[in-house]
Amino acid sequence: MDFKLFDINEVCRMLGTTSRTLRFYEEKGIITSTPVPFQTRRQYTPEQIEHIKKVLVLRSLGLPVRKIQELQRKNVDLSALITEHKAELLASMVSKTKELHLLDEALSTLDRGGDIFLPEEPSQKAYGYDRIEIAKTFTDLFLAENYEKCFPYFTEMLQKYMPLAVFEQAAIDTLKPLGGFVRKSKIEQDPQSKNVIYSYLEYEKLGMYLKMVFHKDRIHGIWLNYYPLPQKGGTR
Repeated sequence: MDFKLFDINEVCRMLGTTSRTLRFYEEKGIITSTPVPFQTRRQYTPEQIEHIKKVLVLRSLGLPVRKIQELQRKNVDLSALITEHKAELLASMVSKTKELHLLDEALSTLDRGGDIFLPEEPSQKAYGYDRIEIAKTFTDLFLAENYEKCFPYFTEMLQKYMPLAVFEQAAIDTLKPLGGFVRKSKIEQDPQSKNVIYSYLEYEKLGMYLKMVFHKDRIHGIWLNYYPLPQKGGTR
């Protein structure tokens, strides 16, 4: 052979990884090794090592293996892929923020000697508000990118755990991969939970829905989620 090969143990020491990790990545098809007769351990060319370095960088950014597979197989734009992953992380942060808020409220209720298993109020309209209408107004403000006016619709606790700047950046990063706005699809209440409202929006590349969890007339938690659009000529 007219090129140098590196043993898997050498590569692991060189890159600060493990042989188990490299074998796993090869099983998933995102890296390759060079077969050598009578060699039981994997061998790598300098070019293959450079590729492994790139994969390790992508993994250090938190990109899952399935996204790296997509990047390699479908020639996906790297910037768009990272933007999408960032948006997913921000959406996850919003979800975790909401969970922390609910835990704080539960602890507060228990400290007061209350019962966290009591059902919510029997009728939202009995209290002078309609969550569907509130969700419609919030959706319109969101579509207008008027995030400052969206913010007062959140409960004080959600505002505390998710400041305006965080919400605004999450919205911007989530919307970036979607393309141009097409139309509002529908707004509906979760059949299993009357304090959850979904607002579905269609864009050129993907659909996105706002999942709004209400506490009385304020939004207690919010998620920005993608969903696939039906194929042209298909039905919803």
